[in-house]
Parts: sequence; C-alpha cells; structure tokens
Amino acid sequence: MKRNLFTRSLILFLGVLVILALTGQETAFAQKMKLKAASIYPSPDLPMHMGISFQLWMEEVTKRTKGDITFETLWGATLGPGSEHIELLRKGTVDVAQTFAWYTPGRFPLGSYTYVFPFTPTDPLLIVKANRKMKEKFPQLRQDEEKQNVIRVCDPPGGPYDLMSRKPLKSIDDFKGEKVALIGRYFGRWLPPGATAVVRPMHERYELLQTGVVNIDFHPFTHFYHTKVYELVKNYTRVGAMAGFHSEAFVNLDVYKKLSPAYQKIFMEAGDYVDEKTAKELLPQWTDLFEKELKKLGVTFSDFPREEIKKWAGKLEDVPAEWADEVTKKGYPGFEFVKAWQDITSELGYQWPRRWGVKK
Repeated sequence: MKRNLFTRSLILFLGVLVILALTGQETAFAQKMKLKAASIYPSPDLPMHMGISFQLWMEEVTKRTKGDITFETLWGATLGPGSEHIELLRKGTVDVAQTFAWYTPGRFPLGSYTYVFPFTPTDPLLIVKANRKMKEKFPQLRQDEEKQNVIRVCDPPGGPYDLMSRKPLKSIDDFKGEKVALIGRYFGRWLPPGATAVVRPMHERYELLQTGVVNIDFHPFTHFYHTKVYELVKNYTRVGAMAGFHSEAFVNLDVYKKLSPAYQKIFMEAGDYVDEKTAKELLPQWTDLFEKELKKLGVTFSDFPREEIKKWAGKLEDVPAEWADEVTKKGYPGFEFVKAWQDITSELGYQWPRRWGVKK
C-alpha cells in the first residue's frame, strides 16, 4: 500500500515537472541573485537614452523574474574607460556591462559593423530588425562573444549621426575649407572633398567650436544635447550619415550559464523588448524633446538634399570593401557580410545612395 502511494506521488511529481517544462514555466527552485553592473554612460537621470535603455533592461529582468534577479549599478565609467569594460566583464569583476564593441575591435572584428557604412539606414526599428537577421545569418557574431566569455543580451539602437554648424549646409560644396570635429576610425574618411577632420572626443567639442578651431560638429542628436554645442552653433542639418548600436549590454558568460534556461530566456526577451521600445518610443520622444527645446533657443533644422547625399556618397572611397577585405584575412566572410547588410536593409525598405563592398 505504501509502495503504491509512493509510486503514485512520484508519477504525479514527474507529471508536474513535464507540464512546467512544456509550458516554459520556471520550477519552484528560485535563483535569487544580485548582479553587479557597470555602464560607460551617465545614469538615466541625464538626457541620454543609453543609460535609460540599460536601466529599462535591468528593471524588465527584475520584473520578469519576480524579483529574483536584481542589480547594483555603477554609472559613468566609474570602473575605467569604455575600452576596459569588456575585460572587466570577461574576468568577472562585474557581472553585466553596458559598453560599445567598437572600442575593442580586436576582440570583436565584426562588432559595430554599421559604423563601417556611410549612409547606412537610420530608421531605428528597421536597423533593429536587420541586426537580428544578421545575428541569425552569421554565427560568428555570437562566437566572438563566447571567446571573450561574454554574451550580448541587449542591443538598443542609437540616433542618426547628423551635423551642427555655424553656417547652413545645403550642398557638398559648403564643406570646402571647413574643419569638422568627429571621432572614430572611418568618419574622417566620410567627409566631402575639401573638408578636414579634427578628431576629438565628445567632451572637447564645445571648446573646439568656441575657439573657432572647427565650425562643424558630427554627432548623434543625443550627444549634441548633452554637450550643449547648440549654444554656439545654430544650424542643425539632418544628413543621416549612419545609425548604429552603441549602448550594448553584455553578461559574463559564466554568470549567464548559471541561470536556468527560463531565466536565460528572460534575459534575451527583455533585451528584445528594450531594443524595440527604444526604437519605437525612447528615440522618437528624445528627438521630439530635443527639437522643440533647440528651436526655442534659435536653432534651425533642415534636411540635407537627397541628390547631394548621392553626390557625396559617390565621391567616397569604398570603406566597406576595405573593411571586408581586412576581416576576410582574419577568417571571416567579410564581403558576404557587407553584402548581407545591404540586402537585408533593402528588403526592409531602405534605398542606398550607392552600392558598397565591391570586390576588386
């Protein structure tokens, strides 16, 4: 009798486990963890969407795990510069980090690939969808993360790179003789003929404009707002040079593997949710706020003519082809990668001003 009762109880227990597994629900074995997080960006109370996106992801994880997973966060690159955050994460100094793969191209040769293409799409939801397709198509992206003992869980889009200038910019001829403040490996090579790049970090741009060293600044709108260069230059030109993903969230892979499959799924789904929320809500809200405030301060907004963008693109070197050749020599499908990004975004409705990545 007792043996029959034990057998029935065991069968009932196993049946419950099967039902929970089939429905994707977590079993009663809770995982309470407080994870140490670090961000290279300012805290969410400042007018930059990057910190807000990261905060939203952490809040969403905590909510979906019913409080089992919480976070203690250090903001504003407290632990070191952006280029060091992947190493801090890799060795477990922190459990989660918001940083930028572009800062460490040696670790992520394919990371931040959107920063290779002049005039890549700037529609935030379009690039979110296209980026997901690229991840599905190219397992090398995830493999590179695993080599660094990290896994990317959130990839919210950034705003378009535009121009603020002392004088209106209506054609590529308006750049002749001008110096443009910018940063990055390729941006200086994207300028129209006659313009000169002055490479400086974000926090030095105000002084460059104030002293007349440059008359043009190249940045996303959020960075213009944060650095207050609108106090000095009153012309905002929507050129849409590119948009990418500069506020990625990574989790230490050892920590991630300790999570149950259900909680791993929550980390990823929370990331997808924040990526889309950033594209559909946060960026449009910030753009609207930014333009309204700056118009009150006397800033004039204009769109750079499409025909001039085509002329501009036509005069540039094929940087994506150069990049493709470089990563191909490292064992990656470089030219296939460059072609796929253009094909996928075109299928989603984007019209490129020219074709990039032409193999010689």
